[in-house]
Amino acid sequence: MFTIQRNHLSDQGVDYVTFGKGDKNLIIITGLSLQRLSDLSDLAIYALFYQYAKEYKVYIFDRKDHLEEGITIEDMADDLYHSLEALHIDNASIIGISQGGMIAQLFAIKYSQKVKKLLLALTLSRNNTISRETVGGWIEMAENGDMDKLNKDFISKTFSFPVLKKLYVINNLFLRSVSKEKRTRFVRLAKSILAFDCYSSLDKITCTTLVLGAKNDLVLGVDGARELANGIPNASYYEFDKLGHAAYIESRRFNKVLLEFLQ
Repeated sequence: MFTIQRNHLSDQGVDYVTFGKGDKNLIIITGLSLQRLSDLSDLAIYALFYQYAKEYKVYIFDRKDHLEEGITIEDMADDLYHSLEALHIDNASIIGISQGGMIAQLFAIKYSQKVKKLLLALTLSRNNTISRETVGGWIEMAENGDMDKLNKDFISKTFSFPVLKKLYVINNLFLRSVSKEKRTRFVRLAKSILAFDCYSSLDKITCTTLVLGAKNDLVLGVDGARELANGIPNASYYEFDKLGHAAYIESRRFNKVLLEFLQ
């Protein structure tokens, strides 16, 4: 097992973890969650991303500590840029998952010189009926403090394999301890998704790109991933035909597809 280092960029107010011994940089940006990066155990991080440790120096970034009302996906892309500048990372491949994929899109549009290869998983470039209904519902539940309802909806729409009951119990125990501050943070992040639209600028993404979609994505909808792939010049597309929004957790094939593309 590799060693995971947890760090904080004080100037940027950003937590990140890093691991791996490779000579190439890989940035991973995860999706919307009530959990902070600091809430994830080293074992969970290892289970999800251990396959990259041999060939890459991997960095996983959280959103910054203090999120102001009205924060946008573009703000988060700018925060990522400043974090990479502080770490003297000039060029990297980037994996963006869900909301992380939205951040990665804008980063590649604004800071193309920083991106070697781009992998956009389970994401979209502009909202649709499914994403508006799902994310809008989560915002309402979180603002009303209905965490049990939020947990049920989040789990049932995200996961597709038969462990939903176990996940529900585990996640529900976590949600009982979620502070008002974390709920506010979640709402601000979720609202930034509903305001996101970079569809008209996709032609500015010039790096080698792979988009991954999931046919049964009940959170953002697979049509958004397909549209995203069609909008980026020369992008490749891969679709999981039996999985949903948690394909990156559920499928052993997920990281294999990404590694094949990176190599």
